[in-house]
Amino acid sequence: GTTSKSVDAAGEMAGKATDAAKEAVDSTKNDLKDEATPEATRAKLDAMAQTTLSQLFAEQPASRELFDRSAGYAVFDTREASFYVVAGYGRGVAVNRGTNTRTYMKMATAGAGMSFGIGGFDSQLVILFEDGGKFAEFVARGVDASAQVGTITGEDQDQLALGYTEGKAVFVLTKKGWKVAAKLTGSRYWPDEELN
Repeated sequence: GTTSKSVDAAGEMAGKATDAAKEAVDSTKNDLKDEATPEATRAKLDAMAQTTLSQLFAEQPASRELFDRSAGYAVFDTREASFYVVAGYGRGVAVNRGTNTRTYMKMATAGAGMSFGIGGFDSQLVILFEDGGKFAEFVARGVDASAQVGTITGEDQDQLALGYTEGKAVFVLTKKGWKVAAKLTGSRYWPDEELN
């Protein structure tokens, strides 16, 4: 009777949530899809990276000094859907500042994801690498770590020193402004074989 109906209703609700999450991830992949040619896709990612860096430097001038001292950087455009399970997807480019070598990459999040408690939104992610070893390790193996996050506004900015933590400085642009993360969060990064 009643127990059976409750179980059926819960199952139906979970199914709908799963379907909605899948649709959101599918539409995200479509938003970040390849252009007609690999060259056009690389150009799109390069333009996104330049626009995001320009915005970071304009809105957070102290980040420019960190960038100037960095051995390399990575910029990702991410989309995230937050239902019962957070699923995120992104694409970007990692650049060795010494050689200007570009490695185009993909990213995926699960669990806590990149939302930092702000719900499911699109965002840009900038990672600065203090030395060439950390940069090379990121490109070769990606990262997967937990995050500590703070918003870069008002008093919070004074409390959260802009600098490198474990060889990385991480900035996330959300609809609510820039956030800084001491570490990356539950994300996996890997080279995009179609673009490299």
